[in-house]
Amino acid sequence: MTAQFVHRLGALLALAATSVAAQTNVTDWNTVKALTAGTEVRVTAGSRTVRGKIDRITDDTLVVTSGKGPEMFTQQEVTRVSVGTVGHRGRNTLIGLGVGAGVGLGIGAAVDAQPCKGFCIFPNAGKVVFTPLGAIVGTLAGVAIPTGGGREIYKK
Repeated sequence: MTAQFVHRLGALLALAATSVAAQTNVTDWNTVKALTAGTEVRVTAGSRTVRGKIDRITDDTLVVTSGKGPEMFTQQEVTRVSVGTVGHRGRNTLIGLGVGAGVGLGIGAAVDAQPCKGFCIFPNAGKVVFTPLGAIVGTLAGVAIPTGGGREIYKK
């Protein structure tokens, strides 16, 4: 039963990783035009990247207010637009900690459920070992998950 549980868990994690990694390339300028004034964006035009808030958008221009003031980009020069630059590393770390500890506890419980053969000094060793191990692995995974940088809504 333990091996079956581990195989199912591995399949579930592989499926989750595949769906997280999938991204769509958006090439429609209308997605940029749908943004409202004040939205935090990151605009890439050539080798230059500007972070700021949208001031106004037309059919062929985008005006962003950055630390330098208003900056205007034509649709032709814009190669990428991303929204949402808030990072979530702390949140991801805590989620990883909780999920890792839970998975470790589940694996430990499955190991402990096996009948003890011979002299058993510590009957809950599986939970005691796998719970913190899972928490450590989950925390490291949460730290490693990309955070911030925004969601790409336009790419030429």
